[in-house]
Amino acid sequence: MPDVGRCVPGCSKQEINRFMEWLATELAPTILGSKPATVLSFRDSAYQATLAIWRQHGCEVLKNTLVQFLPLRYGPNLEIVLFYRIDVLEKCITDDLHICFLRELGYPVDEGVDKCLALLHERFSHSCPHEVGVLLGIPLKDVLGFMDRTDLQLTCRKEWCVYGNPDASLAVMGNFAGDKSFVSCLIARGANPYEILSGRSALLGNIA
Repeated sequence: MPDVGRCVPGCSKQEINRFMEWLATELAPTILGSKPATVLSFRDSAYQATLAIWRQHGCEVLKNTLVQFLPLRYGPNLEIVLFYRIDVLEKCITDDLHICFLRELGYPVDEGVDKCLALLHERFSHSCPHEVGVLLGIPLKDVLGFMDRTDLQLTCRKEWCVYGNPDASLAVMGNFAGDKSFVSCLIARGANPYEILSGRSALLGNIA
């Protein structure tokens, strides 16, 4: 496990450990493979120096784990980061329906994940491109609905706007919530958050 005990100025070791537990929980659906990627925003607050901790320890925390990351937007007081499992993200991008959708939007799907992420990064520097929803595990019908590219009607608003029959979308949300709850319970029982991020905790089972 990396030594992240060296404190960020003004931060205690306890705060850094709490950050790692939070990160493992937020990334749980991506770690477990139900969500290709997750976007998180890092800011410092009166309660925790999340941005400072991330910038000092982020690379170290994620070294040799299942998760890779790509900063999408970088500023003095905010950093927006995409976290992903490359194997799961590749399956998402090469899904038959997703390929057609992403190609229509100019993504070089045939050139691989890195090229697609490079274009996403470029577009994110101007605004949040709606197609990122597909990479975040949101059903394509809901992404198309939000982009006003379908006749399906808005049926409910939860973690995202749902269009048409909500059953499949609500099931996906339930899976994400279940993964977070599962990892949160593991941590409460003493599981090491770094081992969770690495997929090495025996309690996670086979997540390959």
